[in-house]
Amino acid sequence: MKLQAVKKEKLERALQVFDQELRHTRQWQGWTEHQAHRYAISANGQLYPAKKIVSLATGTPVGLFSGGQPTNGFLKRHGFTIVDLPRSSEPELRFVVGQVYDRQTEIHDWFGGSRQSGISASAKVPAIFIFTGESGEQYGYADKHGLDGVLSYTGEGQSNDMTLTKGNRAILEHAKTGRAIHVFEALGKGQGQRYIGEYACASHEWREGQDKHGNVRKVVVFNLVPVGLELERPELVEDDDESDPSLSLAQLRERALAAAVSSGPGSKSEALRTNYRRSKRISDYVLKRADGKCESCKKPAPFIKRNGSPYLEPHHVNRLSDGGLDHPRFIGAVCPDCHREIHHGIQGHVKNDRLKAYVAELEQQLTTP
Repeated sequence: MKLQAVKKEKLERALQVFDQELRHTRQWQGWTEHQAHRYAISANGQLYPAKKIVSLATGTPVGLFSGGQPTNGFLKRHGFTIVDLPRSSEPELRFVVGQVYDRQTEIHDWFGGSRQSGISASAKVPAIFIFTGESGEQYGYADKHGLDGVLSYTGEGQSNDMTLTKGNRAILEHAKTGRAIHVFEALGKGQGQRYIGEYACASHEWREGQDKHGNVRKVVVFNLVPVGLELERPELVEDDDESDPSLSLAQLRERALAAAVSSGPGSKSEALRTNYRRSKRISDYVLKRADGKCESCKKPAPFIKRNGSPYLEPHHVNRLSDGGLDHPRFIGAVCPDCHREIHHGIQGHVKNDRLKAYVAELEQQLTTP
């Protein structure tokens, strides 16, 4: 969203409002240490949150415009001094659905990845950033959200047949490499990127389309499923989804590894079902691997389920959300208490790092003959 033009006096009034009404409230205590604030206005011998001041002055909610360079430029044009806020720790890979971000300063400066590509795989954090929007249609890209929530996302490559290399390969193998797929919608030049959510690749299809020269070519379309959607769709569960207790750990592991590395051909209509079944196989193995004990605190499961199995919950160590496809070496089976602490505890990241190291070592032992 383009910011409304205002005079400097309105911005100065916004500083006063922040001092009088917000600065001492609980919500704004310690705001300079919060990841959502990377830059600040330096004025009157104090620091002010850049986006909040602009929001107060223009009446635009903070989630509807990007921070970083666009907001900083807006303030600098009015004569304000902008400073970087110091960071005592690495920024957490977290985005808010519906909020607008500046691609360069709020995504790539923090988390790496190509600043130009529609598919941007990071070598800095376990993530792939995907950018979708109307501008891709000139190159034969037509990304569509279905009524079931599945996103049909066209792969990269402007000329000739597309291939399963580079960014396309990154999407195909995101579970194997432990990368979460984060999808953003480009709002137009200078308008920022709206965060759509985290997705998992269920399958891909080959279709005919045009390249930028108007030539007919092969186009790959990935069927991406919102992470956790299958947890909200009980109709996906069928009788044949029940775990087979007769299968050994080795057999379950073989099934799980096959599921994790195969984002094979498949239709959009079956994407939800495909993703659920593959995720279920991975979950079955991880829960069997735990052998009734939490892989974080090592205590026995808190209770036994009606089917006789210990109750533990799969947790994705490379993601802040749960559900959806991943690889066994990036999932731990944990008790509800550990699970909640990892997601919401003040030292949750420390607990998560320990679990990640434990699972990686355990999977390495199981891989070694």
